[in-house]
Amino acid sequence: MRIGALLAIGLFVGGAAAAPRTWSISVCGPASDPRRAAVAEAVDFWNEQLTGVGAKLSLGPITACDRVIPDDLLTRISEGVLGNGRAGRLPPEFDQIRGDVIILLSGADLISVGMSPSGGRPGVVILRRPDIAPLSLPNVARNVAAHELGHVLGLPHTADPKLLMCGRPAPCRPALFQSDTRLFFPLTDRERSDLAGRFR
Repeated sequence: MRIGALLAIGLFVGGAAAAPRTWSISVCGPASDPRRAAVAEAVDFWNEQLTGVGAKLSLGPITACDRVIPDDLLTRISEGVLGNGRAGRLPPEFDQIRGDVIILLSGADLISVGMSPSGGRPGVVILRRPDIAPLSLPNVARNVAAHELGHVLGLPHTADPKLLMCGRPAPCRPALFQSDTRLFFPLTDRERSDLAGRFR
């Protein structure tokens, strides 16, 4: 069953609470890409958060995919999400990618986006190229990956630059995640409560 359908029924079956679920993650991009480590760290971060609030959901396993989605197509999807807040139906290039969440490591200087599952469509994250700012700055890539996975989990933007989910229309931008210390920016109590309720 696609995770969109699970969300639609609130992870309940026949009125009884469902067993814990896992969302498989497929990462598409070069095997040597440094964003793969950032994605793995972000998945660990979210599993800690989900466990901490008693959510019946975990992320993983993470697998590699060999599909290459053209950067111009990923750029159009990013621009569509930024323009109207949704991606609509995914193009046919996505049809052969397995996974409840698909993470695409773009080679373009696009704006990273994350989309929650909807109507049978998997969750999708598109990450911008890693070799220029802001993703090339220390500590940024792991937090951008975690931020976009937060959208996959249904969390919206906030306006506080000290928080992980800060983003448009607030002036928060990924460079604010820069730090000489490895750290993830925090969630609010409201966000934790929302996760606990959504994945109970």
